[in-house]
Amino acid sequence: MIVYDTLSELESYQGAFPQIATIITVMDRSLPYDQGQGSYDTPEKSDVRYIIDEFISSQNGFHPELLDGSLVMEIAISGDEIVSVDGSVFRLGEGSFLIYDGGADVKRGVMWSIPGPVKAVRFIF
Repeated sequence: MIVYDTLSELESYQGAFPQIATIITVMDRSLPYDQGQGSYDTPEKSDVRYIIDEFISSQNGFHPELLDGSLVMEIAISGDEIVSVDGSVFRLGEGSFLIYDGGADVKRGVMWSIPGPVKAVRFIF
């Protein structure tokens, strides 16, 4: 299962993924924009946690750690990257998000045109 959409449509997915209410709260507070790279619990201590990644995109990208048994919602905070999930390819830029199974074959950080800084948040639930 893969969902790719824009943040303006995020609320419409709450019926399928109730954890999105917590994600919206965290994003509305601008926490991922203000925090540095690392792992965080949500302030409400819900079943949602998040990881902020900062890196320079490249031709080769990288494989993130597997998060089997979880769903991952990745949101681009700044910059652009190409993300491949089980062979499907997506351009993740500011204002877009991607939901995928944490056990999927994922490659992140591939550059869109030229290498550049990327900041993204991955919510795990």
